[in-house]
Amino acid sequence: MSNPPEEWCFRSESARLLGLSVAQIHTGLTDGDKSVETLTTSFRELVDFCLRVQELTQKPMDDPEQRLEIGKLATSMHDQINAAIMAFQFYDRLCQRLDHVSGSLLCLSDLVKDEESLNDPRGWASLRERIQDSYTMEAERLMFRAIMQGATMDEALNIYKEELERMENAKEDDVELF
Repeated sequence: MSNPPEEWCFRSESARLLGLSVAQIHTGLTDGDKSVETLTTSFRELVDFCLRVQELTQKPMDDPEQRLEIGKLATSMHDQINAAIMAFQFYDRLCQRLDHVSGSLLCLSDLVKDEESLNDPRGWASLRERIQDSYTMEAERLMFRAIMQGATMDEALNIYKEELERMENAKEDDVELF
């Protein structure tokens, strides 16, 4: 193994590696966007198919059981497709999180590039504030605060999961009045 060049610096190398991580995240997001776009288009076409089958069931048929079965099938397919589309909402959250991570890594990279920024507490405070401000869910904010206060990764993840469960239970308890 050869010695690193004299101009090599841990901070510069770290900044480059962090930049590489950002590029890899963006590449993954781009590839994922294309795949989800294809799936979304496919599901929309399936929904249209279900609607056409439902229209067919509105016309007189020789076998009433056949008509009933087609209607049930179309309804089931429609319900499953709607559920699958709603399940893809996780992907939107994933993209948002990865976008936040890549932005934070890029800011961190800029921060560690030079000695003046590296030793400036205001820069670190600004980075923390930027990260915290990027969160849209209270569970994310609680996890962030826990980590900033010294919680382990597992402890912070448990706090996050507990808050999500609390939010889900609160939704179930909500009563909608008409």
